[in-house]
Amino acid sequence: MDRGNDAPPPRTKSMRAANADTTEASWTAPEGMDQDVILSHTRSFEARGRAQRTWLIVGLVFVIAAATTVSVYFLTKKSDINLEAPAVIKKMPVYKYRCTANQCVYQNLTKAEMIAQTPTMGPGLMSLRVCEMTCGNGSMLPLPTSVSFGSADTVAVDITSFSHSVSGADGSLVKDMQAAFTELLQYKKKLAVGGIQDSGKKVSVVGKVESSSTSLTLETDESYSLSTSGTTVTITAKTVFGYRHGLASLLQLVDWCDITRSHRMVAAVTVQDKPAYPYRGLTLDTSRNFHTIASIKRMIRTMGMHKLNRFHWHMTDSSSFPLEIKGEPRFNQYGAYQSDMIYTQDAIKDLLVYAKAHGIQVVPEVDAPAHAGAGWQWGPDYGLGELTLCWAASPTETHQCWEAPCGQLNPLNENVYPLLDLIWGELHALFDSDIFHMGSDEVFTKCWMDTPEIANLPEILNKSNDADYWNVWAKFQKRVMDNFWKRAPNKKIALWSSDLTTPQYFAILPKEKVVIHSWNPTIKNEPRTVTDLGYSYIASFDDAFYLDCGFNGIDRKDNGWCAPFKTWQVIYEQLLDVNVTAANKHLVLGGSAVLWTEVSGEAALDNRLWPRVSAFAERAWSNPMTRWLHATQRMTIQAYRIIETGVQADMIQPHWCRQRPGECPMILWGDDTLVPKP
Repeated sequence: MDRGNDAPPPRTKSMRAANADTTEASWTAPEGMDQDVILSHTRSFEARGRAQRTWLIVGLVFVIAAATTVSVYFLTKKSDINLEAPAVIKKMPVYKYRCTANQCVYQNLTKAEMIAQTPTMGPGLMSLRVCEMTCGNGSMLPLPTSVSFGSADTVAVDITSFSHSVSGADGSLVKDMQAAFTELLQYKKKLAVGGIQDSGKKVSVVGKVESSSTSLTLETDESYSLSTSGTTVTITAKTVFGYRHGLASLLQLVDWCDITRSHRMVAAVTVQDKPAYPYRGLTLDTSRNFHTIASIKRMIRTMGMHKLNRFHWHMTDSSSFPLEIKGEPRFNQYGAYQSDMIYTQDAIKDLLVYAKAHGIQVVPEVDAPAHAGAGWQWGPDYGLGELTLCWAASPTETHQCWEAPCGQLNPLNENVYPLLDLIWGELHALFDSDIFHMGSDEVFTKCWMDTPEIANLPEILNKSNDADYWNVWAKFQKRVMDNFWKRAPNKKIALWSSDLTTPQYFAILPKEKVVIHSWNPTIKNEPRTVTDLGYSYIASFDDAFYLDCGFNGIDRKDNGWCAPFKTWQVIYEQLLDVNVTAANKHLVLGGSAVLWTEVSGEAALDNRLWPRVSAFAERAWSNPMTRWLHATQRMTIQAYRIIETGVQADMIQPHWCRQRPGECPMILWGDDTLVPKP
């Protein structure tokens, strides 16, 4: 409603306050009042004002005096515990520990110990981290084949003064391995909150290696033995890779002691160790979502801490082609998400050197004929015809692929084959792996059915019969493998399990040269099928080892096609040689945990992997026959080790459970072992 120009302004809160102040400060007499009365009222009003001001001043003085008295009291009172500096309290441990029945049992520090800022240590008492290193079988992960402690004694060591000498192999790779060890060792400096009181002694690490070979293959002997005697460490190994694993174990025998305020090393221990399987891998898809080289290096460094030895790199897919192929730059020009999302060959070379220093071989994968779209779509514009079919078709409308974008190589286009040869030739020159991965799964026959040139082939007797198109697929696969073996006759080729890796097509897959990468769920009994026919395999069962499962699906309101989430317990307990006969156990090469990245990226990489891959690492290295409960405390400790190197790993228990081992009970169903007792 419009008030008009003559309307008085509204009374605001500030105006009311101003009027109140005026009322308190003065008084105006009505007209006609007697002057004596006016004088009396004025004097009375002024007296009341003076009294109010006096009481106000007295009240303020009282409040100030009370506050001052309280402050002086708390500042001068002598407390039982010195609270002057919180940092002083942080220097003190909360508990001290004793190893009892192979478990670290805590004791509270007494009031006197807290006041003195010095724990009273008696026989067998130690800090938590020292107790963890030496109690029972220790805290090493993966668990060694055997470990024997001469005593629970530790020695203060200077982690900046570890010296190395190696006989039998002392080339650049050994020096790189020592540098990688030193880098990880220095992360332990951050544990020294409040400073070091005992700087410790220098440590001498003596290596004895029989072979100077720097080649890592499925036949490489990765065993080692390690012993400590005071500040002398001796590592004996057949190869430099076994020597490196010894260094990885040594890292777990050095830790911070918050009681002695020093870094401590186990003074007398003997370790005998070797892997259960030669292939202990981690598969990462960097095509669906790009991951920087820095993030991949961080992953590789953590893999080395766990004695994993194969990084299977899923480099290309229908969504992108970020791999630099110098002989054909159009793969990048048309296949990369953007110009700074390319893996140059120089960057790859640097990564390979870094990986080998951590005991890891990189296995490249360029998927074909399916999962091939981006980077292949330029053919028609340059007179090469359709290199990829069904490119960018909608999976929901055409059913030509599982997920966008669709893309599947054209097996009838002769220009496809020399381009594949070019790719494999450059990768063969770049990577030194003894296995090359060609992918080769999830061929959608619907894509080829919808392509008249393929559907009208004479061998397609029934245009709607999948098996007829699988024959086309088999011819394609045989041709590209034969071409590859002309260049690299001694390399093995890995193929994802599929309709092609079945007895009907085994005639085109030489068992001595082809490795089946089994990703089907264990219920399909694929390991038994392929090994009974003489084929070796790598285990990546999607019902146990797929790390992307249980998050969100990309096209529906659920937890994804392979839900539920695979917990570390599920991963830990999944045998790699499930249902394989004793006579064929040698055909089980090992396994690989897998992270597909439709719904995850670099920012989530650490959390998706660790510490669940820690559980897989113990399965692949130690192949334990006990249930996950027996590994819980070591898994908890390992999660902290990972985080202390700057990796954003997940947790499996509250911190309280680490400090009070045995007081976080968990229900264990069934027998205590994974296999029947003899």
